[in-house]
Amino acid sequence: MIGLAVAAVGLSTTLPLPLYGAYAASGGHGAGSLALAFACYAAVVIASAPLLGPLPDRIGRKPCVLLGVAFAAFSTLVLMMRPGLAALALARAAQGFGMGCVAGAAAAWAAELAGGGPRGAGQAARTIAAATIGSFATGGVLTLLALWAAPTTYPPVTFALHLGFAGLLLVLVARLPETLAPGAPRGAWLRRPAFPARHLADHPGDPAGLGVTGTVLTSVPAALAAAGLPKAGPLAACAMMAVGVLAQLALRRLAPRRAVALGLGLLVAGAAGCFWGTAMLALWPLLLGGIAIGVAVYALVYPGGLAAVAEAATGEERARAVAGYFMVAHAGFSAGPLTVGLAVDALGTPAALAGTWVAVALAAALLGWRLRCG
Repeated sequence: MIGLAVAAVGLSTTLPLPLYGAYAASGGHGAGSLALAFACYAAVVIASAPLLGPLPDRIGRKPCVLLGVAFAAFSTLVLMMRPGLAALALARAAQGFGMGCVAGAAAAWAAELAGGGPRGAGQAARTIAAATIGSFATGGVLTLLALWAAPTTYPPVTFALHLGFAGLLLVLVARLPETLAPGAPRGAWLRRPAFPARHLADHPGDPAGLGVTGTVLTSVPAALAAAGLPKAGPLAACAMMAVGVLAQLALRRLAPRRAVALGLGLLVAGAAGCFWGTAMLALWPLLLGGIAIGVAVYALVYPGGLAAVAEAATGEERARAVAGYFMVAHAGFSAGPLTVGLAVDALGTPAALAGTWVAVALAAALLGWRLRCG
C-alpha cells in the first residue's frame, strides 16, 4: 500500500509531460516561461529539504505519506481546472512538496511495517524503488497514449484516473497503523544538508546531467511545438524517462565512479543527437538522443553519484551528505533548463542548443578528468 502511495506521487510529476508544449503555446509563452514553471518543482525540493527531511520523525510516518498523496492529487486537480503555465507552476510546486513528504517517510514506514531489521529494510527499499521507477517511467507514456486515442479531449482521461487513484489511497493508507512510537525521540525540526568537499568530486555530473534532462522536458517540446510538431517533443521526453529509469535495473551493479564516467560520455553523445534532431526537426536523432540521455543520467550519472556519496559518508554525516547531493542535483535540474529556455527565446533554438551542447561537452570533459585524477 505504501508503494502505491509513492507511485501516486510519482505519477503526478510525469502525467502532464506530454502537455508542456501545449501549455506554453496556449498563452503565447516561450521556452523560458515554460522552464520557469517547470523549475518550481526543484526550487520547492531545495527550499523545503531541511524541514521535510526530518519531518517523519517529528509528526509520524503516516501523516507525511498522506500529505504527499494529497499534494499529488492537488497538482492534478489544478491542471484539470485551469490548464496553462500558471497552473503548471503551482502544480510543480505541489509535486515538489508531495515528493519531499513521501521520500523519507515511505521507506521508513514500509520497513517498520515489514518488521524492521535488515530484511524489512531491504524489502521496503525494493518496494519503494519499484514504485518510483514504475511511476516515473509510465506517467507520461500513459498520457501520451490517451492523447493519441482522443486528441481533442481535455483533460486527458489519465488525470481523472489519477485523482480517483489518489483518493482511494488516502482512504486506504489512513487505515494503516502508525509505527513511530509516542515516546520516541523526535529530533530537531530542521536538518541542514552538508556539502563535504571530498564528496563533491564523486557526483560532479549531476547538475549537468539533470540540466540536460530538464532541457529535453521543456525547451525541446516547446521548440518542436512552435515548429508544428507538438507530439515529437513529448515522445522524446517520454522515451528518455521510460528507458532511462528502466535501464537502472540492468546497470545498477556498476561501480559508482565508473558509472558516472560512462554516463558523462553517453550524455555528450545523447545531447548531440537530441539537440541536432530538435534544430533540424529530425525525429530519429531526437528519439535516439533522448534515450541515450535518459540512460546516461537516470541509470549511470545520478545513481552512481548517489551511491558514491552514500558509501563515502557515515552515520549522521551520510544523511546530511545525501541531502546535499539532492540539493546540488536539483539545482542543476532547475537552473539548467531555465538558462537554456531564456537562451532559446533570445537567440533562437539552433544557436541556444548548440551553445548548450558545447557547455555540456566542456563540463563533461572537465569533470571526467577530475574523476580520473580523484
